[in-house]
Amino acid sequence: MLDDTLDQAIRARQRRVMMADNLVVNLAALRVPDRSLDSLLQAAAMYGRDAVLQLDSRLATLNGPRKEAAVFLRIALAVQSGDPALCQLAATFHTEFRRAVLDGCAFYPVPGGTFSGNDDHIVQLFSFSSTVPALRPIALALAGMRDVKRLAAEIDALRDDPQWAGPAYLALTRMGAAPPDTSNFIEDALQSVSPAQVALAMDLIAADPRVISNEQLLQASARMDADTDNAWLIAACRAPRAVYERAAASTSIAYPLLLQISALTGYLDGVIRACHAIAATPGPITQLEADLLTLVLGELPVEARCAPNDGHAKSLALRNLLLRTCRNAHVPVCNDADICAWNVDEILANPQAAYGIRFRNGAPLTQQVPPLNSVVFEVSHTMRQALYIERATTAGHALALSAKDVTRRQELACMISEFADAMTEN
Repeated sequence: MLDDTLDQAIRARQRRVMMADNLVVNLAALRVPDRSLDSLLQAAAMYGRDAVLQLDSRLATLNGPRKEAAVFLRIALAVQSGDPALCQLAATFHTEFRRAVLDGCAFYPVPGGTFSGNDDHIVQLFSFSSTVPALRPIALALAGMRDVKRLAAEIDALRDDPQWAGPAYLALTRMGAAPPDTSNFIEDALQSVSPAQVALAMDLIAADPRVISNEQLLQASARMDADTDNAWLIAACRAPRAVYERAAASTSIAYPLLLQISALTGYLDGVIRACHAIAATPGPITQLEADLLTLVLGELPVEARCAPNDGHAKSLALRNLLLRTCRNAHVPVCNDADICAWNVDEILANPQAAYGIRFRNGAPLTQQVPPLNSVVFEVSHTMRQALYIERATTAGHALALSAKDVTRRQELACMISEFADAMTEN
């Protein structure tokens, strides 16, 4: 039984890695291996020392992805069972299997209840990293990801050390405890020629958009490279119409980023522009195009995603969906809107009035803070991360949540957000 349990857990971890790395996978799909891993890990922990010995024996013979999965399981088992050897295991494996160590410590232990959690192992790792400095990056990352506020004072003291300043700022910002000079740190990072520093700046503003000014956002987005996509997304949340028009007029912005901006801002002219591109492209739509239709119009026509794909049927289905959304929202359309070209002026009877209406889930968006609802489970990792950034920006708080985080934590964040929205409405 133990052998079978460990075999299943290793395969589940391999599936999990594959699905997390596939940016078109959605949260509903990621939930499957995550739930399997939770139950299998709890089952393995019941075997106590026998499970540890079995895993150690396998680690001596495995290699490649199966060994990575076994390392993850060994770390997770140590966390789940409170094994005092965890710190030494992390020190042994972190160089070759950093992701496995990080995920094993971040995802577990499996909580006993919805709002319960235990981060004692992260405190132990942080303390251990003072004698094994190579573990400090992982310890800092975990403290921020799991919001271990009791380490905030010790982490704050590390900002004076140039070696650890960046990870320390990021950990504190993810906790919602960004130091007062974080904005200056971000500005220096954005002016750096180091891609790693620019990426760090983008991670900081994605965790808590309050730390960056509109001027810094403009500076970051002007770089026009993939490292600064988050700056565009935050700017789109702060000034939807202005940023959408700037993106739509740009000749150098990447099409995937334009789709994300169009989805977050939710303007009909953005959707019409995307539908024009979709209708003109043979074959099924891309995942980000599907995300845009799902997020803004509330559904995805079968004709658009099936293969083989009929171009005429796809265009007709998109047109019917768009016009139905407009009519349901009392947005006037032209008499020949169902047969004209994909042009805003030929479809919308009063384009200027429609430019002020944002759509989400097929209806006009009336809330200042867009909801994190069931659509989160349907869109890709890429779009879901954009939605988390949107939530942090519009709600004005830190949200250090990754689209690759363990599913139960993402589900909990959505549940809390929905509850907060309901309380605000009441």
